[in-house]
This record gives sequence, structure tokens and C-alpha cells, in this order.
Amino acid sequence: MNVNGFATVAASREAVFAAICDPGALLEVIPGCQEIQRVSSDEYRGRIALRLPAIVGTYDTLVRLVQANPPSYGELEGRVEGRVGTIAGRATFRLADDGGKTVVEYEGSGVVSGPLARLDSRFIEGLARSLIDEGLARLGRRLQEVPVETAG
Repeated sequence: MNVNGFATVAASREAVFAAICDPGALLEVIPGCQEIQRVSSDEYRGRIALRLPAIVGTYDTLVRLVQANPPSYGELEGRVEGRVGTIAGRATFRLADDGGKTVVEYEGSGVVSGPLARLDSRFIEGLARSLIDEGLARLGRRLQEVPVETAG
């Protein structure tokens, strides 16, 4: 499975990067997120409930920020595991200034196993892209309503 894309968020790179690393922000913007906690400076665990065709269920997640160059770049690796299968993968995101806004460019790859692996890869990629795009749109709305504190 491979996904990539971009979105523009009406906030600074610093605010976007801070939100990506803030469990409170993530809880609000990740579609279906029920719980998320930071277990170390670079590792998060959580639970996501999805109500999408063929992947209905609750999934336990583990995500680690394996490389970061705030506020420009981050690399993540993670695992999403539920009754209908597992997805393990890596993703990168790049943040670029665009006249007071931030362009978020992402790309990722993952290996799907279990019953989920029987689904068409284009279907899974489309669902993943849709969830990411929805999350980025929510992130933009949240940063307009509740700006995240940035270190500086």
C-alpha cells in the first residue's frame, strides 16, 4: 500500500508541527480516534474506531516519530492492529511555508496483513488517503479555532 498527497493548512509551520506532536490535537483531528496518549517523547499509543466498509472495528495504534527536523520534516513509523487485520508502515511529512499558510506534503507505505489483505489495494489506498485528507482538514479547522502553543 502506498499513499501520498498534500494539503494546505491556514497556520504557520510551527503551529502545524506542534499540533502533529500534540496528543490533544491528534485526538480531535484523527478520524475515529477514541484515545491517544504520549508514552515517551517520540511515541504515541491510541485506539481508533472505524465505521468504513470492510474495515469496521476498533484498532490499537502505535506510532513513533523516528526522525524530525521541526518545523519542516518528520518521519513516522507505526502499526494499526484490529480484529480484521494489521497495517504496519512508515510515512514522511514535509511542511513548507506558503504565504502565512503551510503546505503539508505526505507520503507513506505500509504492509497489510490478515483479512484486510484480501481487499483490493487501490480500495485500501483510497480509504487511507481519504482518512488522511479528512484529518488534515480537521487539523486546519482546529488550528483556526484553538491554536496550539509552539515552543520558541
